[in-house]
Amino acid sequence: MSPWFVTIYDSLSLGNVFLFLLLLFLLHYLMVLYEFRNMPPGPRLTTLPVLGNIFSLDHKAKRFPDTFRSLKENFGGVFSLKLGSYNFVMASTTDAVKEVLVKKSADYAGRPQMHVFYTSTLGGKDIVFGNGPAWKFYRKLFTTALRQYLSNFPLIESRVSTQAVKLVQFIEQQDGKAFDPADCLQRAVADVICGITFKEGTNTSHPDMDKLLKLNVTFAASADDVQMASFLSFFPWACHLPFNAADRIIKLFFKMHAIIRKSLRERMKTFDPTEPVEDFMSALLKTRHDFEVECETDEERSALLSEDHFIAAIEDMFFGGYETTSTTLRFAIAFLASHPNYQEAIQHQLDEVLGDRRPSLDDRPNLPLVQATILEALRLGNVLPMALPHIALVDTILCGYRVPKDTVIFANTESVHLNPKCWEDPTVFNPYRHIDADGKLITNQGNFYPFGAGRRVCAGEPLAKVELFLFSSWLLQSFTFLPADGHPPKSKASIIQFPEHYKIRAIKRK
Repeated sequence: MSPWFVTIYDSLSLGNVFLFLLLLFLLHYLMVLYEFRNMPPGPRLTTLPVLGNIFSLDHKAKRFPDTFRSLKENFGGVFSLKLGSYNFVMASTTDAVKEVLVKKSADYAGRPQMHVFYTSTLGGKDIVFGNGPAWKFYRKLFTTALRQYLSNFPLIESRVSTQAVKLVQFIEQQDGKAFDPADCLQRAVADVICGITFKEGTNTSHPDMDKLLKLNVTFAASADDVQMASFLSFFPWACHLPFNAADRIIKLFFKMHAIIRKSLRERMKTFDPTEPVEDFMSALLKTRHDFEVECETDEERSALLSEDHFIAAIEDMFFGGYETTSTTLRFAIAFLASHPNYQEAIQHQLDEVLGDRRPSLDDRPNLPLVQATILEALRLGNVLPMALPHIALVDTILCGYRVPKDTVIFANTESVHLNPKCWEDPTVFNPYRHIDADGKLITNQGNFYPFGAGRRVCAGEPLAKVELFLFSSWLLQSFTFLPADGHPPKSKASIIQFPEHYKIRAIKRK
């Protein structure tokens, strides 16, 4: 045995081991203090090696935003912490959220490539979680295709109205009895998205589309799994532990991708770029055909030809298109059922403007109360209570604090939407807060981010607003909604917030 080993072995007394560990911890905390210098305040002394500030979170919180409540109370609306391998900054004040999403959106335009998100999107190839030149190029392709498709107002209106007719017929069949509107709303909106995304006549009666909808519904309803998988993604080593939440979420997405891949390959066999565009998949293929000459780099060319980019983008379109819209409609009906005075005012305006005919997109300027109700449901419902995580692409500043490159930033939009300094009585449902003194819709109120903002604003926002207006107008023209249980439902959330199941009665209007 070598002399140096004997010397070390002899010095391994309990006291020396304790002093050595103490030295390591002191060194660790000095490194933490240096790492977070000039950054927003936060819980430095509870930052543990490997785990970070995991024990500073509110573990009994049922919603993801609420896990940071005590930190916000202790350190203010802008604070920083460490979870696993990631340094975080939480933006929960009006100024901080605006700075992240609007004023410096270019600085915060990245997405963290954490395990569950990266794997579920086929290696970060989607529009929501992608990064870099390939993402920029594909987002441009995606938005161009969507804009091209949405420019055909009669086609969009026809497809939404067809499903609105079926939805009204279904609700009529309930004959005033109590029912849960969740499934019929989800199917109506999903049928619109199927026709828009895949082709005319495609809906959830098709086995593949029915399965795709059910998989998406399962994901949206898997609040516990999504919350656990998202949290574990902050700890890269956790993917090697026997936790099944992330695997269940990833398998759901792989099944969705398989359905979309099958449909895409079938469409590519018959696609003709000279034919008129009548669905989003064709619009994507045509836009890809038109963009071939614009490719400037190998990365752009690779993204353009990538089947995975197409599949991930179409899944974004399907999930984003049906989930936000159907959930907002569920919130709107729940709120209106508890506020009959607003229903009466909306219906009076509908009757005055429309008479006996059905609503169309041309009626939007003359139906400000319908649009205000949608805005209020988006504000108070908070389908995304926290904007999806951003990442700093450069060293930057937030509210005077240093934010180093690669820091993850959460913009707590709910804290703005429910801020009494921004909105009078913010927890009260009141569509008239979006109407000015002349009875016109206030379209640019500020402090309003249901679809995000800046570089990462939701690409499907225009389509969602079209669907929300038409479905809301048709439903409120046809029915008066009454609560079956006497109170508005509570909300449940992981990444997505939605009302817990509730029942209403729909009384047909004469």
